[in-house]
Amino acid sequence: MGSFPSSYVLGKILKNVDIRKVGSGNVGATNAFRVLGPRIGVSVMIIDILKGFLPVWAAHGREFGDRSETMLIVIGLAAIIGHVFTIFLNFRGGKGVATTAGVFLALAPQAALVCIVIWVALVAVFKMASVASIAAAVALPVAVARFNSGATVLLYVSAVSAILVILMHRKNIGNLLAGRELKINSRPSGGEKEK
Repeated sequence: MGSFPSSYVLGKILKNVDIRKVGSGNVGATNAFRVLGPRIGVSVMIIDILKGFLPVWAAHGREFGDRSETMLIVIGLAAIIGHVFTIFLNFRGGKGVATTAGVFLALAPQAALVCIVIWVALVAVFKMASVASIAAAVALPVAVARFNSGATVLLYVSAVSAILVILMHRKNIGNLLAGRELKINSRPSGGEKEK
């Protein structure tokens, strides 16, 4: 489920556009929002959240013995890694933000909701998904430590997930430092892939 390339599939079916060849070339929700429009962008975000949430939620209540928590975490990690390194697009996927949010909505809902509020607030203020995503990623392990004290493995996994999200935004960080980062509602000129 994590590897399902929602923006690529919706772009091809609804607009006959290969999302990898326009905008940033990324197959995440932000690029879909910019180049395919708000409706498809929001749809991609919802699907990507569900890609993380549904596998973990479906595994709740399964009989894993004393390894139940660990198995749920492993399932969540598989969804995140599947999204970032999708098997359907030569292991080049999205940046993992929405799918990570979905996983932690199932594993640590209070912590996830705090991060979602941070993301929404920063997008509203700065209009930059990258700024909001990096801040939410940094907040994730802090929120997990606050609301899920004693869940050591979950805390470690939240830190690893946050680092992965930040690493996937390294180009955005460079653009931010250079003053070139696009706002979420900006449309790349000419429809070609950004340099």
